[in-house]
Amino acid sequence: MRFFEELKRRNVFRVGIAYTVVAWLTAQVVDLVLENFGAPAWFMRSLLVVLAAGLPLALVFAWAFEMTPEGLKKEKDVDRSQSVTHKTGRKLDRMIIGIMAVVIAFLVLDRFVLRDESGNTVPANETQKAEAVETPDPVVETGPSVAVLPFVNMSGDTDNEYFSDGLTETLLHMLAQLPELRVAARTSSFAFKGKDTGIAEISEILGVAHVLEGSVQKAGNRVRITAQLIRAEDGFHVWSQNYDRTLDDIFAIQDEIATDVASALDASLMGASTPSLHGVSTLNTEAYDQFLQALEHQSVFSYSSLGVAEGLLKNALAIDPGFVEAKLALARNYQMKYGTGLVDEETAWKYMEPLLLQVESDNPGDPMARALTLNFQIQNWALGTEASEREAIVAELRSLLPEIPTDTWVREIVARILRLYKAHDDALEVLQAGLLVDPLSADLHRRLAQLYQDQERFEEAQAAFLKALELAPNNPNTYSELGDLAEERGDLVSALDWKRQAIEKDPQDHELVAELATDLFRLGLAEEGRRWASRCYALAPQTSVCRALQITEARAQNDPARALDLAISMLNDDVSLRRFGWATALNTYKNTMIDQGREQEAFDFLVSRYPGMENFEQAPENFKTLVVRTSGVELMAYFVTKNEYLAALKLVEKQLRDAQLPWLDDPWRRVKRHLMHGETEQARELALNEELSESVANSLNVKNRYSTPLYRELSESPEIAARLRQRDNELAALRGEVAEMMLKPEWQQ
Repeated sequence: MRFFEELKRRNVFRVGIAYTVVAWLTAQVVDLVLENFGAPAWFMRSLLVVLAAGLPLALVFAWAFEMTPEGLKKEKDVDRSQSVTHKTGRKLDRMIIGIMAVVIAFLVLDRFVLRDESGNTVPANETQKAEAVETPDPVVETGPSVAVLPFVNMSGDTDNEYFSDGLTETLLHMLAQLPELRVAARTSSFAFKGKDTGIAEISEILGVAHVLEGSVQKAGNRVRITAQLIRAEDGFHVWSQNYDRTLDDIFAIQDEIATDVASALDASLMGASTPSLHGVSTLNTEAYDQFLQALEHQSVFSYSSLGVAEGLLKNALAIDPGFVEAKLALARNYQMKYGTGLVDEETAWKYMEPLLLQVESDNPGDPMARALTLNFQIQNWALGTEASEREAIVAELRSLLPEIPTDTWVREIVARILRLYKAHDDALEVLQAGLLVDPLSADLHRRLAQLYQDQERFEEAQAAFLKALELAPNNPNTYSELGDLAEERGDLVSALDWKRQAIEKDPQDHELVAELATDLFRLGLAEEGRRWASRCYALAPQTSVCRALQITEARAQNDPARALDLAISMLNDDVSLRRFGWATALNTYKNTMIDQGREQEAFDFLVSRYPGMENFEQAPENFKTLVVRTSGVELMAYFVTKNEYLAALKLVEKQLRDAQLPWLDDPWRRVKRHLMHGETEQARELALNEELSESVANSLNVKNRYSTPLYRELSESPEIAARLRQRDNELAALRGEVAEMMLKPEWQQ
């Protein structure tokens, strides 16, 4: 009891209370500051440790020392009759009360001022808040989570890199089969390959509680695999194991590692027991080796790499015809080749369909096989497809996402389709969920950027594209899309340079080369356009893109006869509609015939070439029929009665709207529509206020349009004529700026 009384007399209790309150307030203030300045999490943890360690020191200090009028003295040296601890105690009481008032004020400020309605801290200053780029809020999920880092190749042979990467990918896929376990996607996990990044930082970036890492040492027919599961919070090794096997046992090793990891994550988190896990469907190591090499090439996603991947996958299937994963990879390879324009729709599906049917037969309900099938249907569905049917297909695709959570490609497809049909909120939701498991996916950030661009949120789109570029600096698509964004914002100089950089990343992509050459022709830089066009012709002269470029070049050279011959040649060959090459041919043919006053002849040609085109009351069979019908109606304006023309136009416009084509309401299309209805005044107002108000950088072909007979009356308007002269001056200045840029060394390569 005397000891307790002595503690009170020496103010040990008061010092303890005062220290605790001050420490808590200090921690809260520091936490708020760190939240706004983005300090690492370890700093706060270290501060808490220091503050906790300080409490016993403060108590010992209060017991051993006393503050006297002469200063700090050891308690044993103070005469009890001269002690002032009672006065010091009253001062401490007042200090504690004052600090508690500050604490209460802080809590009120934090609750009602510094936090928004959702409970999030408001940025420290408004400038920081204004400059912050809006990104999707992460979806918070609970439960066990793991990232499988690329196993390190210890074989001393870079040619074996594909083996260690393939092993990692297989393990990742196997663990993703556990429904309660959230697994970081391959893209994000592989972002740390070859980097000396700490486990805690990886955990924070990917939002996972555990990290699986390891190494592979392959020598002849033997392989040694070391794997270890680490708890990110404290760096504790939950589990580790070495596996020494022959390559004949590689599949058993994968099953064993995945099962061990799942068990180490604790069966109680998963359920009563860990389910059995299955990797690839082959037991042939040679086929598996070919498959892993193919995946390595396929991930590059270039013209040449897709060809190499195709050959390797065919080799794998020749060795083991029942290799399901190889069939799916080959089907996706054809899908990717179609997406890059290497094969047309018919060819792609001819090779994809039997592969997908085989997978479905061997493995009914396989989610990836179904996803590939649905994606192809979406890309190529008939225009007569009911909206409800399209919605059902998209809904089914979305339902497959939980079954293949680490495959962001399917998620990209879903987001793209939702964007196409203006379901922006749904697309954002899909991308947010994807970024939860794959936060370092350049492709997901690209899709997010495209979504922002659709909504004219250009600053956010730019930031998302640049993030994608940071994550995958060699992806030519990102450079090209940054070029498209710059062009939409009216900065053609930057747009062209972004496209040049895209070509540097993939010099074999003739479509990128053709796009750049087309812009230069349209800009009036004929010599520079021909230089880049020659590269396209050398790469792929018979593709629709390069043949359409020949038409553009002929028009730039003011050679309508040659442009017409080339257009008819393309139409007669029925070149694929890929990248609208065929549509360019049709448009050139139509406009050239109008310029020559041969509208009836052009209409008759289209009817003979595309039977049924003139049956406007009948729903079009496909996109091509609708495009041809649209051109046919435009030609009719010149040789039928006004009533006949307007009746046909009304039917076709309804078909265009039913098809939900995104470009239907572009200003220039509405101007043309008014002119074809004879509504010259409405056309003039729309042209001045919208079409001719656009930056000259993203509407280079306006002058050509206004020189056609349909626009002649409109172009004679003084206001329109003045605006066209102004645009000529702007175009000349822009042409000079681009020509100067192209003198730089990087453009001469």
